[in-house]
Amino acid sequence: MLVMLPTHTTVLLFLLGLLAHLTGLAYAVLHALLVEQFPGGAGWMPDTGYTRSLHWLVLGYDAVVFLAFLLDALLAARSCRPRRLRVQRERPARLSVGIDNEVALVLENAGARRLRLVVRDEPPASFKAVPVEQRARVPRHGRLRLTYRLLPAERGNFAFGNVYLRCRGPLGLAWTQRTVPAAEPVQVYPNLLEVRRYEALVRTTLVRAGGYRSKRLPGAGREFSHYRDYYPDDDYKSVSWKATARRGKPITAVHESEHSQDVIFCLDVGRMMAARVGTLTKLDHAINAVLMLTHVSQTFQDNVGLLVFSHAVHLYLPPAKGKAQHALFLQTLYSIKPELSYVNYSEAFQYLIGRHPKRALTMVFTDLLDSVVSAEYRDAARLLRRFHLPLTLAVADVPLQDLAATTPRTARQTYEVLVARDLLQSRAELLGSLEREGVMTLDTVPERLTIDAVNRYLALKTGART
Repeated sequence: MLVMLPTHTTVLLFLLGLLAHLTGLAYAVLHALLVEQFPGGAGWMPDTGYTRSLHWLVLGYDAVVFLAFLLDALLAARSCRPRRLRVQRERPARLSVGIDNEVALVLENAGARRLRLVVRDEPPASFKAVPVEQRARVPRHGRLRLTYRLLPAERGNFAFGNVYLRCRGPLGLAWTQRTVPAAEPVQVYPNLLEVRRYEALVRTTLVRAGGYRSKRLPGAGREFSHYRDYYPDDDYKSVSWKATARRGKPITAVHESEHSQDVIFCLDVGRMMAARVGTLTKLDHAINAVLMLTHVSQTFQDNVGLLVFSHAVHLYLPPAKGKAQHALFLQTLYSIKPELSYVNYSEAFQYLIGRHPKRALTMVFTDLLDSVVSAEYRDAARLLRRFHLPLTLAVADVPLQDLAATTPRTARQTYEVLVARDLLQSRAELLGSLEREGVMTLDTVPERLTIDAVNRYLALKTGART
């Protein structure tokens, strides 16, 4: 079915014809009134034959414009047929959540006439596309690439729709619409672009510029490597006094970062992690951090595992190393959704201890705000500390922090601000008590979670202070 739409030029031409028709009609009415009021006194005005001639002239004009419109629409439809105009969508194999992904529409014009088009893609409904539609001029026997930015709001499986074209005729009188079948599924993964950015920073030695600390600090490792002669710029703490006494000269003990350790990421997917901060949930930020950590851990050849839990344990991946484990993490994490349920820390940690009693660095991504939940976590962390080295990564509630920092103006606002400050104070006391009991903590905002988590991991591996 051919869909034809008039351009502004066509509408203006028809309006001119309508204006001429109305002018003729007004002339006929005025002539009749003058003849009735002044018989024989309106001889200076032409008779109604003039009006009829003008009427037929306007009808002929409208007919010519309409035929030209039809001809232009047919020419536009012919120029935009699939054989002459091909459209292809180019996109990443996997989209990354929470950031702009570039999507391109490639137009190839095989015809002998330049085409003027309006192009609109159909991304998944919940995604934000900028711009929504684009105007384009494709040269004859030429190719044009149109790009737009697509911001996915959540992870999972989605689908693109068709591509819609509006083609303008050579006379500039008509638009014809064409639908290009281009439906295809697409998967939205955690932030893969951040991993590539980290790799680029490492290659260009700009790790610190990206917010990440250096991975290797001289003399800061935990594991002994070898002895060597002392150099003037060595840290005096690295001097081995026993080796110095035996050899009769200053000797430096060289240490390196520990390798092939077990690191288990414990991911809370309960109700507190479902809160949104901007376009992403706290869980999205935590998954992005886990994905980055699995990539960074390959440098140290660590065995990484995963525990996903809320009111029950949903998933457990035993620690393993290598790119295959990284790919398995990626395939697993992209489809995990937050649940509006309570979190049973005791059951999750007992399950982990039962499946992996060997001591490991356990990085727990959660949020601790509710006093009841916080008390349960403190008791469960004490149990976990007996078998593993726990690190609590507490994802802060940014809207609550903003509310606590405001100055109240009404009694209701005063109550809300005081409650927010009380919650944050209780949270700070809990984290402090965990630190005193030997459970490491990291309190950060969602936007900084990836960088802070990686830096803390690197500090633990190298023995550097944070």
